[in-house]
Amino acid sequence: MKKRRALVWTANRWDSFGLPFLVVVLLLVFSLLSSSFRSSYNLLSNFSFSSLVGIGSVGMVFCIMSGDFDISIGSMSALAGVIGASMVTRIGSPAAMLLTIAVATLCGFVNGVFVTKLRIPAFITTLGMQFVYRALAYIYTTNTPVYIKDPFWLSIGSGSILGIPFPILLMALCFGAAVYVLRKTPFGRYVVAVGTNRNAAMLSGVNVDFVKTTVFTLVGFFVGIATVVTASYLGSVNPGMTGQGYEFRVITIVVLGGTALTGGNGNLLGAFFAALFITYMENGLGMVQVNSYWQYVATGLVLIFAVGINRLKSAILGQRET
Repeated sequence: MKKRRALVWTANRWDSFGLPFLVVVLLLVFSLLSSSFRSSYNLLSNFSFSSLVGIGSVGMVFCIMSGDFDISIGSMSALAGVIGASMVTRIGSPAAMLLTIAVATLCGFVNGVFVTKLRIPAFITTLGMQFVYRALAYIYTTNTPVYIKDPFWLSIGSGSILGIPFPILLMALCFGAAVYVLRKTPFGRYVVAVGTNRNAAMLSGVNVDFVKTTVFTLVGFFVGIATVVTASYLGSVNPGMTGQGYEFRVITIVVLGGTALTGGNGNLLGAFFAALFITYMENGLGMVQVNSYWQYVATGLVLIFAVGINRLKSAILGQRET
């Protein structure tokens, strides 16, 4: 009986304390293995780099909570990025950055319309659009990278306020706004209701199609913001390389953060710590000279571990997860 109580206590607190504990352990292990890893510059830089996947994971939390997911976000990022970057000299960098976000948001909206109005499953829709968006990026640029030389756009990745890098502040703003929407607005409750039981939500008067379309639109919106930050770091957008594997990393972060793949249950704070965990893990493995292919193996194992933890937690708490 005591063992059962201990398991329930641990499961109830895993989302709040489990992942932060793993992040601390990871930092300690790699700090012992590499003096370069534990430097303040490296730790702060990678905190900043985590925004690239952290911001993108915000929209994906909402999407998976609603019972769907989007695997087109990498190609979406490439298309939005090349269009926005190519317009810098014509409309200026502030407008070009807004255009990047707008194009990604539109792509998310299109995905949502296909899923809700044409009743095409999200997996098939986003799998197909993954190829469509990437192909459009190739066509638009004739497979040529678009370089960004505008100081204002580049300052997004290199600038700071009171010593805090812009990307970290931007990530904090995105997560803060998302937490407010999820916990304090009717829309947040509707997302949970749709993900928990679509039919029951519909019978309760929730406009399920509107909620799902909005969720996919939010995915595009946050991917657009992440694309602006990514382009500012790299100084260019490559139609073939930008966003490669992005969907895999983002979904891994969301699941590791405690969001159930079956929908109805999400954890934005967990996604934040998961973004830190994945970023520091990849950096640490690189610092100790682990082959990059083995880094992919490690990330894949983390995804499997995350799903296993979520299922184990659900089993302990008596929750149904199929």
